[in-house]
Amino acid sequence: MTTRIYSAAMKIIELDQNGIGARQGLTLGADLLKINGHPLNDIIDYDFYVADEDLEIVFRKDDQEIIRKFSKHPDADLGVGFKPMRIRACANDCIFCFADQNPAGVRESLNFRDGDYRFSFLHGHFVTMTNMGQAQLNRVVEQRLSPLYISVHVTDPVVRQKLMLFGKDDRVLEKLTFLAKNNIELHTQIVLCPGYNDGEILFKTIDDLYQFQPQLKTVSIVPVGLTKWRQNLPQLNSVTSEYAKTMIPLVEKWDHQYRRPDGQRFVYLSDEWFILADAPIPESEYYDDYLMVENGVGQCRAFADNFQEQIPDFPSRLKKPTRLTFATGKLPYHFLTQTMGPALDGVENLSWELVPIANERLGADLVTVTGLVCGSDIVTQLVAHGVGDAVYLSHRMFNEDGLTLDDMTRDDIEQKLGIPVRIHSEDMAEVLAEWV
Repeated sequence: MTTRIYSAAMKIIELDQNGIGARQGLTLGADLLKINGHPLNDIIDYDFYVADEDLEIVFRKDDQEIIRKFSKHPDADLGVGFKPMRIRACANDCIFCFADQNPAGVRESLNFRDGDYRFSFLHGHFVTMTNMGQAQLNRVVEQRLSPLYISVHVTDPVVRQKLMLFGKDDRVLEKLTFLAKNNIELHTQIVLCPGYNDGEILFKTIDDLYQFQPQLKTVSIVPVGLTKWRQNLPQLNSVTSEYAKTMIPLVEKWDHQYRRPDGQRFVYLSDEWFILADAPIPESEYYDDYLMVENGVGQCRAFADNFQEQIPDFPSRLKKPTRLTFATGKLPYHFLTQTMGPALDGVENLSWELVPIANERLGADLVTVTGLVCGSDIVTQLVAHGVGDAVYLSHRMFNEDGLTLDDMTRDDIEQKLGIPVRIHSEDMAEVLAEWV
């Protein structure tokens, strides 16, 4: 299903002919304008105001505005769907923005800078809030759009302008103060750029953010992502193994200084830091409630723990000798090999291998995470390497429309490889059950 936000016109393009809206005269192509006197700008407005029991709706069809008053159950919907609209763009020009580091010819959405606070609420996207004025902040509070996910990066106003190229002080601390005082749950991230927002600047950022807890629950620090397509962009340094080794003890020190009232951590490092430093992935206790797992904080530990829980459900043998090929990014290759190897090696008739795919399209030594692996690289490298009876690809390689970063589908990859290709959701017991 395609992720959508809806247009200010609120044009009806889907209608349950037996629904409440149809019974009140709504039709396909009509524009729903107001509910109980409130103009409708998007699906969030609609969901918020339609929850009332007594409704007065204003809609336009055939160039006439029509008013209907009626009562309904508070959980009942009108049975309508709306025309999509564009996502609100980010107002920054961050020197590390991944959208500026794509090769020519990628789909338009990859070059778009998402800065829509509504998507932050609906889907957990990180936004900077630089394009949010008081009206948007008031709406967040009125409609309880919580939690929000905020890319802070740095709080020092001078460094912030240098890093984000916004051109003026965007009052991020004032905005966070307003949201925290109104009990909006906040989660923040810092994209760490060596030489810009590290050292004492990073310490100040953490210290500034800590004043907003308990409403501000987490700060996740992720290393800057760079590709080979940075021509005419400011010079930035990648996070090296040696650099990562200095960051881990620093954040461990902050664990004692910065804690939430419930005793859980306030600052978290993404998995990349530990892998780059060749350090053990922390145990599950480190990640508390795994609040930031979708931001790469604890994905490895969650996978390992889930894998261990599945082992009792593994078959002791497959029905016939079977060779399975799993593709992954370079970054987690060794971790996954160590995690999966002992249990899979014990399954009779199973021959398996994990193939690390180099991201030649974006930079083989720069972009190493599984989620950014490109379909063309999968095909080229697996053809050269050789494959087994089936290939398994992580669901993280595909977006919600089933496309890799370079617009290939599972079917495309399967056709080019000439063998079955499966997308797995990290349930190894389910994978093996197919071959019993």
